[in-house]
Amino acid sequence: MKIYTDQDATLEPLNGKTVAILGYGNQGRAQGLNLRDSGVHVIVGNRDDDYLAQAKADGMETFTIREAAERGDFLFILTTDESQPYIWDEHIAPGIKAGDTLVWASGYNVGYELITPPDDVDVVMVAPRMTGNMVRELFERGKGAMAQVAVHQDASGEAWQRMMAIAKGIGATRGGVFESSLREEAELDLFAEQIVWAGLVAWFQECFKLGVEHGFSPELMVLELYVSGEASEILGLMARNGFYKQMAHHSTTSQYGTLTRSQDLLDDTIREKMRNILLNDIKGGAFVKEWSDEQATGSQTLAKMKAEAMQNAMSKAEDVVIPIVQRAHHIEND
Repeated sequence: MKIYTDQDATLEPLNGKTVAILGYGNQGRAQGLNLRDSGVHVIVGNRDDDYLAQAKADGMETFTIREAAERGDFLFILTTDESQPYIWDEHIAPGIKAGDTLVWASGYNVGYELITPPDDVDVVMVAPRMTGNMVRELFERGKGAMAQVAVHQDASGEAWQRMMAIAKGIGATRGGVFESSLREEAELDLFAEQIVWAGLVAWFQECFKLGVEHGFSPELMVLELYVSGEASEILGLMARNGFYKQMAHHSTTSQYGTLTRSQDLLDDTIREKMRNILLNDIKGGAFVKEWSDEQATGSQTLAKMKAEAMQNAMSKAEDVVIPIVQRAHHIEND
């Protein structure tokens, strides 16, 4: 995998151009501010809500999404994945001009062909592998978040240079960028969300239930599982040192217990479920249809499941423990 850095990019393709940030949410605000600090002319298109108020407070020149699309040369499509197909025809597509560059931070809608951009524009992706607040924080510290990049359509013959200029402008080339495709980015995101993190959610829930059933208090269970911060520290060590290499920071008792017991906790039934989600739901596109149908009916299933999650025993236990831990950390920091 080749990593491209600052020396592989120049801001020149953005000189004299207008970047229109369409959607001033988590990524939109971070990328817009970073580009402005890089000397790029940035405007914002957003509906009249708190995000628009934030853009104005940040000193951004603001418009409706359609007006910003008409004014921009580089259009950053940064509204939520689920909103884009609904606003595309009325608010974004009418403002697109031949020669524009359309920029996505997520490959979902174009990768799964829910949106088809016109043939006379460049279509690129710069997808930071970090939340928007960290994209901004790292930039302000002189660093940058890594990003997945792709040229999906090169109408100008200069799409690669334009894409790399964008990556440099938001600070991504400081962290390093690597080439992919919009569909691969979308599939990898769904893989993490539906297999990696879904598995973690299910596993933590079962561990919590098992521990409580056999005498551990609910509060100590959530403390052990994640509230203490040890789990996040271990993940940080994995990122910095390696998945198994970080075990050097743990006792040999921990190392032996983890390595021996991890051999038998998965069975063929679970492996087949994982394989089916990947091949049928993600690569086969079944999830895209399911999620589109869910949105069309008002996302009632999602609302119901979120409400139930907020009322489960883990959530109630953490309501007790988290304030205690936060107070302890505050005293310790003082």
